[in-house]
Amino acid sequence: MNSEVQINGNRLRITRVFQAPRPMVFACWAQAEKLEQWSGCKDATGCHVEMDFRVGGSFTQKMKIKGSEFTIKGTYEEIVEPEKIAYQVDLGQGGAGRILFEFFEQGKGTKVVLTQDGLPNEMICKVVSQGTTESFDKLEQMFALQTV
Repeated sequence: MNSEVQINGNRLRITRVFQAPRPMVFACWAQAEKLEQWSGCKDATGCHVEMDFRVGGSFTQKMKIKGSEFTIKGTYEEIVEPEKIAYQVDLGQGGAGRILFEFFEQGKGTKVVLTQDGLPNEMICKVVSQGTTESFDKLEQMFALQTV
């Protein structure tokens, strides 16, 4: 399934249904070793994640995209397993803001809704949505191959 992308000003919303149970999908955001397997656009390499997955904890994610290093940092504000994860994020030159991931049971699958507020403009929203959609494609392929 493709991602449904909505951009409204500096708000980005992406919805995707994964054919995997909600606890399994949630774990892909909650464990660094799983996140490293799929996070990043199709051109991203060498993804490394350090995380303290608890409210008040932080994370740093580094990857290379076309030879340049890209770093994302954040602080977790809310974690309700396996329902939601919210955090403040610093995307470097891509801006900052708040990201909310919500996980809903949908039959045997899981609907994930990402809402990101605070991106600087619509162009950055489009870049972030493309990278996120490509990440979700990789995660979907991992579920299909049962490598998660």
